[in-house]
Amino acid sequence: MGILIAGVSPHPPMLIPEIGGREIDKIRRTAEALKKLSAEIASRQPETVVFITPHGPMFQEAPAVLADEELAGDFSAFRAPGVILRAQNDLELVQALAGESRKEEIEVILLRRGEQDFLREEISLDHGVTVPLYFMQEAGTAQRCVAITFAPLSFDALFRFGQALQRAISVVDRKAAIVASADLSHRLTRSAPAGYHPRGREYDDLVVESLTHYQVEKLLSIDKELVSDAGECGLRSLLILLGSLSGLPVQSQLLSYEGPFGVGYPVALFTLPAQHTGPDKRVSGDG
Repeated sequence: MGILIAGVSPHPPMLIPEIGGREIDKIRRTAEALKKLSAEIASRQPETVVFITPHGPMFQEAPAVLADEELAGDFSAFRAPGVILRAQNDLELVQALAGESRKEEIEVILLRRGEQDFLREEISLDHGVTVPLYFMQEAGTAQRCVAITFAPLSFDALFRFGQALQRAISVVDRKAAIVASADLSHRLTRSAPAGYHPRGREYDDLVVESLTHYQVEKLLSIDKELVSDAGECGLRSLLILLGSLSGLPVQSQLLSYEGPFGVGYPVALFTLPAQHTGPDKRVSGDG
């Protein structure tokens, strides 16, 4: 077994009907693309869906992984406390990931309630997970998950962490899907949350092109000043995702991109042949 399918999902809580209401019409293309992505993932019947989020508890030197048996999160922070999502954790995969990550000299912090008092209630699913999870569970999948929060490591280290994730999935012989939760620039317009920067559009264009054509090296070597100017959210999720797909015969498809509120929302799908035997020698789709 191994990775069956993967995707990129944005995470604006407005996509949730109980939060967005009629405002969802302003990001209808994103909502429809997320439904398509979720249906495609559900069609592969993964045993576990792995989410990589920028909004969970973050540590400087090590990715964090939730490690309680049950995962849960709600939208209390967005005035919808009644929308509660639950999933079983894949603890066997969590432990395998910690072991494989150590081989890359990257430690993993396992977060359990009661063991990190300073985090308290933060050890729950954040909206970087719950937004795509809402769509996945509506489509009939993601009843068992793993939730990873990246660390601000080097781009190369994040890619290698993704490769460790691929190996961990193989070690436990799991049929898995990977979802990178990522918004793009938050500086696309004068009214954007982080204010306007002219390079925000440049960043989004580069990332969208890279996802569309599966240009891995382009993202690994992206100008860090451009990343900073763009005020992005989730590039590191993408790098882990791409590492997890390293060497696999990936076909990429951009399902949608829009930025009506000054924030770029990408939805992308990465499919693999129904029968693939493991990594080939490709690193990227550049040829």
